[in-house]
Amino acid sequence: MNEIVSKVIPIILLISLGRFLRYKNIFKQESIDEIKKFMINFVLPAVLFITFFNIEMKREYYLISIIIFILLNVFFIVGFALNKIKKISHPILPFTVTACTIAFLGLPLFASVFGEENLNKIAIIAVGHEFFIWLILYPYLSIKLGNKKISFNSIIGLFKTPTMISIIIGIALNVIGLNNITQTNQLLKGVYITIEYLSKISTPFILLIIGYGLKINQKYVKQSTIIMVIRIIITLGIGYAFKFLIINRIMQPDKLFDYAYFTFLILPPPLSLPLLVGLNSTVENEELANNTVVLNTLVTIIIYIIFV
Repeated sequence: MNEIVSKVIPIILLISLGRFLRYKNIFKQESIDEIKKFMINFVLPAVLFITFFNIEMKREYYLISIIIFILLNVFFIVGFALNKIKKISHPILPFTVTACTIAFLGLPLFASVFGEENLNKIAIIAVGHEFFIWLILYPYLSIKLGNKKISFNSIIGLFKTPTMISIIIGIALNVIGLNNITQTNQLLKGVYITIEYLSKISTPFILLIIGYGLKINQKYVKQSTIIMVIRIIITLGIGYAFKFLIINRIMQPDKLFDYAYFTFLILPPPLSLPLLVGLNSTVENEELANNTVVLNTLVTIIIYIIFV
């Protein structure tokens, strides 16, 4: 218990430091946006590459990725079904109850408590999640909210994102056994160490960025809270039904995976969701999506500290 407390304290302090940096106006929003871009395009891909490059590829891991992909689709369908209820209906509701910030928040939170050496437990969830994000959620958001058509080239382009590229390359090199060669080839070992160095800055920088961005718009608190509660009920309710009925029959008991799965279920919607909503819908919908993500992020961190 004492060890967990010592690992949770840095999460609180780094997020608080990020909030302090905003309060003192030490960094401008433009600077944070540039750092965030660097993290998304280079640091997070490095984390995912290192994780999948070293992961022990088991048959059940492939099955878990497929199950997570199906689970997120179920969340999505339930979101559309609930959106037919007039009292809670809103154009962005179905898009806020599925998918999460697994790369930008889930990985650093999990690593901060359970160590980077155990990231594979949550990384196998990230594979199915990323395929859902790029193949289902974002394309359908563009169709539904932006009345856009999805072409074959745009679908191919989804696989060119740094996140997907790092996952695919990491798994491919792992399968062909290059992870063993890097231990003896000094040139490849040097490249690997460089990527590893890059991956190690992810947790502190991301927590600082999250702290900096924790700003809630009072105008949307009520509606954001309603959406967040609906999301939590869906993800925890259906998520654990899937785990007890399906996942537990595939995987051997694994306490670290249980924590990883819990982390996945309580995470907020993707940080990129407000931007995509803004590109395809109204400014008001974008602000509501942003407020929902920020509020849910704050609640996620509190829940994580209490229960993990």
